[in-house]
Amino acid sequence: MARIRSPLFASAYPLPRFAAVFRPAMTAASAHARPRRLPRIALLATGGTIASRETEHGLRPALSADDLRAAMGLKDAAVETLDLLSLDSTNIAPTHWERLPRQAHDGIIISHGTDTMAYTAAALYYMLEHIDRPVVLTGAQRPLGTAGSDAEANLRLAARAALSGHAGVMIAFGGRIIHGNAAKKIHSLADDAFRSIGRTEIDLDAAPVPPAAPFCLHETLERRVAVLRLYPGMSPDPITSCIKAGCRGIIIEGYGLGSVPTGDAEESFLPALQLAHEAGCTVVLTTQCIEGGADIHRYEVGVRAAELGALSGGTLPIEALYALLLQRLAESPAGTPLTSLDADEK
Repeated sequence: MARIRSPLFASAYPLPRFAAVFRPAMTAASAHARPRRLPRIALLATGGTIASRETEHGLRPALSADDLRAAMGLKDAAVETLDLLSLDSTNIAPTHWERLPRQAHDGIIISHGTDTMAYTAAALYYMLEHIDRPVVLTGAQRPLGTAGSDAEANLRLAARAALSGHAGVMIAFGGRIIHGNAAKKIHSLADDAFRSIGRTEIDLDAAPVPPAAPFCLHETLERRVAVLRLYPGMSPDPITSCIKAGCRGIIIEGYGLGSVPTGDAEESFLPALQLAHEAGCTVVLTTQCIEGGADIHRYEVGVRAAELGALSGGTLPIEALYALLLQRLAESPAGTPLTSLDADEK
């Protein structure tokens, strides 16, 4: 068993697997002699709309984790609460992902603002690789306790997911359970704001699938990563500026399958990509399209970039691609660009 040394799951005790919690082998005599242990669920509050109240300047997080726990209605689990942050998720950054607290529970629920929830879910998905218990993020489009709020329904869905035995990082929102590296917010207001990109949603009624490999903790992230969005007539100067600023990674949201301007364009990106490669900066090309993913090995405008070391973002949404690059670069030597991202590995 892996020992937990994560800011999220650190403990002096070995990490018990879900089988030990949800499928104990007990005889009738031992069951009679020893009371059934309730699953331990941690509810970590970070702010967001779900916990907000009106102020003179608009909505601002105000409710506590205990306020949220009351709305979950859980009676078959021991729920422990922690007020971790009280932030609009616009203000969430990679430093917060690295500082999530030390907990050792059977399941984790993280209440979070919707704007960057997919980024946080993706970061935890890759930092807590092959985690053997549910880590469930949820939130709301309207604050808990207000008219027509979706908060209570989402909290109850998250509680169900946390007790389901389905391992891994996931988002529970709007009736959907989405893998942490596949979520994308596609609507700014709708109750079912998130969709799963490139992966099927999780069916809580299906048999849980155990992790494919032992738990592996990745504790640090490389923050020197930039994301650029291509537009017609764009100069390659922003790429050069990122390289000069010391960026170790650049993600370019290109057109179609991940294309960027090359030799026939007024300003080709190829010299900038060559400069990035020489500087040891990893360049990843992805698509602005929501579905379908990137494949830079089909058209010349992608192949020429690949020949200069650019990588393809595959089917991952930008939120997951960004988190994955932060994690991969943190564990690679500086000055050497990545030669593979394994972006399509699930």
